[in-house]
Amino acid sequence: MKAKHFILIAFCINAAILSAQTLGEFKPGKSGPLSLEKPKFDNRNVYIADFAVHYQVYSEKAASKKGGSGLFGAVMGSAKASLAVGLDVSEETLQNITNTAYSQFLADLKEKGFNVMKTEEAKDTEFYKGYQYSDSLKMFPSTTIEGAITVHPQNVGFFYKEKGSTENTTKLSKELNDAAVIRVDLYVEFVKSKGSNKSGIGANVVAKTNLVLSENSTIVHFIVGRNKIGGSPLAEYQGILKKDLDIDGVIKEEKITNYVDSDYDNWGTKTAFGTVYVAKNKATAKAAIVPADAPKYEQGVEQAIDVFLKHHLNEFHSKYFK
Repeated sequence: MKAKHFILIAFCINAAILSAQTLGEFKPGKSGPLSLEKPKFDNRNVYIADFAVHYQVYSEKAASKKGGSGLFGAVMGSAKASLAVGLDVSEETLQNITNTAYSQFLADLKEKGFNVMKTEEAKDTEFYKGYQYSDSLKMFPSTTIEGAITVHPQNVGFFYKEKGSTENTTKLSKELNDAAVIRVDLYVEFVKSKGSNKSGIGANVVAKTNLVLSENSTIVHFIVGRNKIGGSPLAEYQGILKKDLDIDGVIKEEKITNYVDSDYDNWGTKTAFGTVYVAKNKATAKAAIVPADAPKYEQGVEQAIDVFLKHHLNEFHSKYFK
């Protein structure tokens, strides 16, 4: 019996270690204005103004090298290389991750003693005049990162603007009797691409695959109240990442390249009218699909989001609430 217990404990420990190993180093950070005051609030109402996950599913990059005259009459043709990389992941997987992340965030808020207000409670505010409302937002191309899809949790209502950027939510918090207004934007990337002129004689594009919760633009933003003078918030917390949070073991980490060398005529062709130099313009395009194991992708991304949101919720709670 003891042997069975020992085996079970060992299995659980190993499972926990394997789970922890799916993420790289977690380096959270804070952004925004620093306040000398650290007020403590009794009002535990929170309002989620937005919860969006932006999934990069495609990347396209091009590089070019101009042609022209060289030394002693030689000529070089132009070169252009382009590279497109796509991620093989289904819309269902992206929606499942978003739904799970939102549900877990709600559970964490309630565990901390917060009361999550219903979206409809803000429908009559001055802040949301001119906004549209929907409880069935469809996936759409991200407006902040090229090649990404923005996904909201299903059957959850949000106010949104068809045009223009989101306004500062201090006014909204004030209208909701100083409820903490929360905005969550999470960016999941799988590739970074860049183009260059290779040694001055061609064009080159390099794509490096690596699944991460990106440090670029990922944020959970809390705003509480509004000061009568100046309009600044009574309290503000912006949780970010200082570096990309790697999600290991999901996609193959590799370097994908596309290179085209420039055509160069250094010798020319002698004719009755003199030496003629001719160089061709060259262009090449390449496409690649990166396969992703759906269950591993779902589990890994959910884990990264959960680690990020839990940490910053704990920080916000301990800083501003008793």
